[in-house]
Amino acid sequence: MLTPVRIAALALAGFYLTVTLLTALVGSFADGGDALSRLLLTVVHPVCAVALVAFVAVPRPSRGFALAVACLMAVNIVADAAVAIAIATGATKGDWWLPMIFSVVPALGIAYAAATTRPRPAE
Repeated sequence: MLTPVRIAALALAGFYLTVTLLTALVGSFADGGDALSRLLLTVVHPVCAVALVAFVAVPRPSRGFALAVACLMAVNIVADAAVAIAIATGATKGDWWLPMIFSVVPALGIAYAAATTRPRPAE
């Protein structure tokens, strides 16, 4: 059964997937940026977005699946933070806050994974 929270999570995950795929396409053709930025845009973000959509689509995901998706989301957040720090310190060009925008949905994905796999009272 689709609950309102799960519907919202599916919509957000689908939106995130669309944005990351479009960004990967544009990022592949853009000039500038270092290898970490390109890897993040073209591989890490789309893989994490697909994993999040798959996770949210499963009605009762296993704890192992939730842990794997949460770990992927954490890697995404750490990579975005690393790129933001590199930009903020002047090691690479760009706007430091831009990579952090891509961390919002993964952070919500970690919270969703934690909430959906916590022990439930006996039914």
